[in-house]
Amino acid sequence: MSKLLSMFVLGWVCASELCYADERTTVFLDDNKIIYQGALTKEANNQVFELYKKNSTNISWISIKSVGGEVNTGLDLAEFINQNGLNIEVTEYCLSSCANYVFPAADEKSISTHALIGFHGGTTGMAAGMVDYINTLPKSEREAKQKWFDEYGAKTFAREADFYKEIDVNQKITTLGQSDAYKKYETVGDYVGWYYSIGDLNKLGVQNISVITPPWTFKQLSEKSKFFKVDVIMFKNNHMSELVI
Repeated sequence: MSKLLSMFVLGWVCASELCYADERTTVFLDDNKIIYQGALTKEANNQVFELYKKNSTNISWISIKSVGGEVNTGLDLAEFINQNGLNIEVTEYCLSSCANYVFPAADEKSISTHALIGFHGGTTGMAAGMVDYINTLPKSEREAKQKWFDEYGAKTFAREADFYKEIDVNQKITTLGQSDAYKKYETVGDYVGWYYSIGDLNKLGVQNISVITPPWTFKQLSEKSKFFKVDVIMFKNNHMSELVI
């Protein structure tokens, strides 16, 4: 199993088992903007839903800084944003399920000069990765974990696919960085994921991205958490389901 795929599987399992419980996420209202800072959690999402319910006529933006969270938690927030026509602002970073689901779900997307929209995997291909992960567990734990995955995975895989169809974004946005073309990043440097240029995000279906103070330029998140660039090449009249890298 590739390093990036392994990282996503472990992160996915960790998030589903409340590994973010000790990280405090804050949600509050600032004028007509909801501020969401921290890991994506059900509790934080519920705060967003409640704030919007009470102030729906005034709120049009959510400003988010998040490392991500469990897949369904990310989809819960993303679907809410999409259904209510809300906009997203990212001034620092939006990673993992925040990048996969929350960012592309928004109507308008506003980013700062060095904001990072960082990916490191999606549900596609997780079955094989999960098998490898389960085989690393003590035998006494494998059956229970496999049962959990079978139940959780079937619903989650379908939900992710339906979500991308609904927002008209290519689902491969979550997996292109795991292709053979980028295997070199598994052994060189501290790479934890990948990013796309604004133009390539557009090619994948993520539209309406503006830069607060243009131009946007890539800047590494840190020396220990690096992201590499994935290039998208379209062909056959820019049909989104047909792309190569």
